[in-house]
Amino acid sequence: MVLRNRTFRRSFLRGAAGFTLALPLLESMQAKAATGAPQRYFLGFAGSSIGFPGFDYDQLVPDATGAGYDVKRALQPLLDLGIRDSVSVVTGMEIPWGDAGSVPAGGRVRNWHAKSVAPLISGVRGADDGNERAQGATSDQIAADVLGQDTVHRLLAYRVQAAYYRGSNGDGGDRGRISYRDEGGTIVPVDPIVSPRLAYESLFTGFVPPDPAQAAEALAVLRRRRSAVDLVLEDAQTLIPKLGAADRQRLQRHFDELRSLEQRLDQEAPPLEGACELLPHPGDDPAIGGAVENGDTDGYAGGGAYSNEQLRAEILTDLVAMAFTCDLTRVASMMYTMAQCFLNANPLFGQPSDMHELGHFGVGGGQVGLDAMSDGVAWHVAHYGRLVQRLRDIPDLDGSSVLDNSALVLVFEGGWGYDPESGDALSVHSSENMSALIAGHAGGLNPNGGVHVPNPGGHPTQVINTALRAVGVDHEMGEVSGVVGSLLG
Repeated sequence: MVLRNRTFRRSFLRGAAGFTLALPLLESMQAKAATGAPQRYFLGFAGSSIGFPGFDYDQLVPDATGAGYDVKRALQPLLDLGIRDSVSVVTGMEIPWGDAGSVPAGGRVRNWHAKSVAPLISGVRGADDGNERAQGATSDQIAADVLGQDTVHRLLAYRVQAAYYRGSNGDGGDRGRISYRDEGGTIVPVDPIVSPRLAYESLFTGFVPPDPAQAAEALAVLRRRRSAVDLVLEDAQTLIPKLGAADRQRLQRHFDELRSLEQRLDQEAPPLEGACELLPHPGDDPAIGGAVENGDTDGYAGGGAYSNEQLRAEILTDLVAMAFTCDLTRVASMMYTMAQCFLNANPLFGQPSDMHELGHFGVGGGQVGLDAMSDGVAWHVAHYGRLVQRLRDIPDLDGSSVLDNSALVLVFEGGWGYDPESGDALSVHSSENMSALIAGHAGGLNPNGGVHVPNPGGHPTQVINTALRAVGVDHEMGEVSGVVGSLLG
């Protein structure tokens, strides 16, 4: 048994490095230029609530409704980036809760940490035990089934936060995932790419830039990748006698993907033109920061629990923007921070605490604490907003902007309000008063530009339903029905 696991792990790693590397389907791009631009879908996740203990308001929800809404501290990046008129804010929503055995549709169990994520991203009620895993397929996977069939990369799943930053400092397990696919009735988690270098090399292998020197270098890399695929296939064939029926079936699907890649690598890719271009290589990844335990302010001040997530977010954002532009993919998800996020806030906005502890008087109570919490929310909004800004400024194949043919959603782990676990009336451990952002104009989305839409009693996953409908995906998530109708033209 030990030998089999070792063999499978070695081949899986080689296989993962192989089958995710491919080149763009340029013929498809050229056809789209004549018939109209493709639709794109993006889901971003922030591992943060939006309020602060003891306050019956937050600094995200605007006072005014409709267009020209006022921008408070947590949404200030929308003004700084000049994109408020492209981003709508949906507020006042709730994920219902219940005790084990009586969790309502689209709801969560009473205890808090990481329990809102599963119903939020899948629309299916969470498990009523210690399992934090989504119980249904997520929107990126569903959108990719419709939009990703003609692209090289069916979808991109990235995560900015590099490590959990507590305990063994691992990958966070289910708290580090927001992508789950349905494999014949079994919901399977999909680990995101965390390394900017791997994300870059996976995305741009096979990409032949217009510059002759860059083209020669790219073709040399392509030949090496082609050889690597041959090695993966040769290795993988030896595994079959050692696997059970289910694993053999799964491995065969992997073979099919590798064979498809092998055929694509045999094609000759012409240079790309227009806004589609080869981005510069990001170089080696920033070093992974060490774990910092609760209350260790010296650890935060000394740079622990931080792996230059600022730079990582910028690189991964640029990759998504160019992947959409080049039609390498039409679907992407980005987990900016993990659920119950322990990322160091000190290098980001000068607070010697982690994002999670900001919601527990990590920098003091009162207005100081609310401001710090709002700055943490704003950090996520800024990176989401940077993607919106980039897509707004990139021309698409049909002469519009890429943003005109996209729907981009940002959801938050929690809101603020009643916490049924502790009984506190005003807590960040609450799925009341939840908000979401939605940008883009695909399918008539946001016909009046960016607006503030209160959606009291609604489920935040309805915002995801709205984005899916905008990009032409006829699907409502799990047990959550309905859309935010005023956002659709």
